[in-house]
Amino acid sequence: MGTLYFLIGSLSGQAYIPEDIIDYLFVIIKYFIIVIGGYEVVKATSKKELILFLLIGALTVFLQMFVYYNPLKDGGRYSGFYLNPNALGFICMMGYALSFGVEKKYRTIGQIAFTIIGFLTFSRTFIVVWLFINILSIRVSIKNIRVLAAGVGLFVGLLTYNAFLPKKNPRLEAMSNILEGKSQNTNKLEEDSRTHTWAIYYPALMDKPIFGHGWGAFEGGAMVSVMGPHNAYIKTMGEGGILTLLIMLALYGFLLKTAWTNFKQHPHLFLMLFALCLFMATNHSYWTNGYILFFSMWLQYQILTKTEETVLEKGTIIE
Repeated sequence: MGTLYFLIGSLSGQAYIPEDIIDYLFVIIKYFIIVIGGYEVVKATSKKELILFLLIGALTVFLQMFVYYNPLKDGGRYSGFYLNPNALGFICMMGYALSFGVEKKYRTIGQIAFTIIGFLTFSRTFIVVWLFINILSIRVSIKNIRVLAAGVGLFVGLLTYNAFLPKKNPRLEAMSNILEGKSQNTNKLEEDSRTHTWAIYYPALMDKPIFGHGWGAFEGGAMVSVMGPHNAYIKTMGEGGILTLLIMLALYGFLLKTAWTNFKQHPHLFLMLFALCLFMATNHSYWTNGYILFFSMWLQYQILTKTEETVLEKGTIIE
């Protein structure tokens, strides 16, 4: 898939490839180093190790808030050492979904920590994904309704008691106004709407749907808008054409279907993959983002491995 994306993107248009071709080659080389070399890391990384790494990374948000806080740069949305609150939101999505696949003592700690820290990013994507994860988790056990209720309670508590935050965010104030039945500044929740951003790219997307406009054309500041599409699927088709997009959709569709068949045994795999696919609909850095690629590979390996183990346990051997 990556080979096709970079090949078509390179041939269908060169207008946005850097003049210094070395910079572009570094992007491609980095991608394949992650995909090829990172696969050994993927196979050696267990659930416990992964959730520990995610938890350590997420906890850096408190260092940013109370140790390295910069009032001139921090806008009231907290990102820890990930530099971007949406990136931290993604880490919390993955950690929260993964918590449904680990032992109870780790699960409780993970669910509380990733919920609170995820809310501190004030990421609308995190909140929506968090709700979907909890609703889906009820299929595993009706008792998970308590987890959803506890999370909603934590969120309401954050909206009500937020004096400890170094700086208030407009989204926080808008959510608090909704909770209090007020209408002031609630339009802040509608600013930078993803659907509005996607719509800007539709005409250019339909202009060259077969082979796309070439690498970098759908990057922010390129041919369409100063703001990127915030959608990995739109960016993939816009730069690499519809065939690349169809292969991407087929891959993730297959993994979703396979993970769903083993949902009761390994719920975390479907929940993590579901969260990843939704995140990709709000973020366009898929092809250059190491941690998104890592989670894609880790989930692919885990899903296929667990499926094979399930088949063998049932005594069905596929020749």
